[in-house]
Amino acid sequence: MKNIFAWLLMALMAGWFVACNTIEPEMSASAGRKKVYNLRYTNEGRTLYLTWDLDADTTMCGIQIARNGENPVDIDTLITSYTVRHVTPNQDVLYTVKIRYNDSVVSEGVSVRVHLTYDMPLYAGYVLSAGSIGELPDDDERAAAEWFDRTYVQRNRGRFIPIWELGNVNLDEVVCLWIHIDRQGMPVGWQNLTGGFSDATFVANLKAYVEEGGNLYLSNHATQLLVAIGRITEAQRPNEVSTGQGGWGADVWTMNAYLGAGSEISYDRRGYSFFEGMSLDFFNNYEYTSFPMLGPGIREDHNCIWNLSDIKFTSGSDKIRGWEIATKSTALATWGQNTELNHIGLVDFAISGNYRGRIVAMGLGCYEWAQQDGNIYQYQIERLTENIIETLRK
Repeated sequence: MKNIFAWLLMALMAGWFVACNTIEPEMSASAGRKKVYNLRYTNEGRTLYLTWDLDADTTMCGIQIARNGENPVDIDTLITSYTVRHVTPNQDVLYTVKIRYNDSVVSEGVSVRVHLTYDMPLYAGYVLSAGSIGELPDDDERAAAEWFDRTYVQRNRGRFIPIWELGNVNLDEVVCLWIHIDRQGMPVGWQNLTGGFSDATFVANLKAYVEEGGNLYLSNHATQLLVAIGRITEAQRPNEVSTGQGGWGADVWTMNAYLGAGSEISYDRRGYSFFEGMSLDFFNNYEYTSFPMLGPGIREDHNCIWNLSDIKFTSGSDKIRGWEIATKSTALATWGQNTELNHIGLVDFAISGNYRGRIVAMGLGCYEWAQQDGNIYQYQIERLTENIIETLRK
């Protein structure tokens, strides 16, 4: 179920500490090189212990381990055991071990197929910054928490996690967290987040949760926590942030997942899994279809998104691709009216480096949980949210 895992070394090291390159060789270069052998595993719950044998020599410099052939982990020492925590349960997972050599050659892989049966439910968690839903300081936060209660807690799919108990979360049970912050008048910057979200202990616990393999959904002003935990840099922070009262409008606010629509370079993300089952149509004389999110009425317009024009990139054919390369992410959507490759507000961040958890960030102002006098497109917000959480929960 869970797509990500956190690695914890348990090593029997042979004593070589030669730095290895990570270039994957041609198969012919691998032929004839020694491989690991007798690869096997044991487990305790969702903790997997891989062990193998090897005939070490001085031409070897490390080990490479991959899960289902993806995201290989390179280790610069010769080890014969590895521990994988929070393994994906109830489905086949293939682990492959290779030997790395001083001349950059990697041996042919030896694999073992693992299927761990785990009958305990996997929960989504909602981080609650107050003693109860009714004590939350904003109507949008209360509405989001009430929906989570109905949709997840009461159906035994989710749990409320008091913010002061985040450090005690069992990742084998609570596999993803939703943090929703939407407050008027709050100064810009994660250091100014209220309700305990800027406290050093909370930030440290949240970072540890993601590094251990926990997934996050950060919505509205919570997208700024990406900087707090170090997943993106200060220079890559959400730089278009609003916390005002908003105003009245007669149009429909939509979300555009056809980035650069009609341009020579474009990215059509309308078929992404997060949008499954959502309504898609033509609005406001746009020449492309977009997702309606807020109907006419008073809208707070609380954005916490990225203006890519103000962020420098060193690679990529355009700002969107430059962002995706720099942050190891997929840009998914922007304001409904925007057809330039310069603003993004919904982003899917893949695992990267020490961050073994996937993070989804939604900062568009059209994601408002409690529109005054009601929102005729409330079902869109709820469907998008459930799609994201279900993706992160499995």
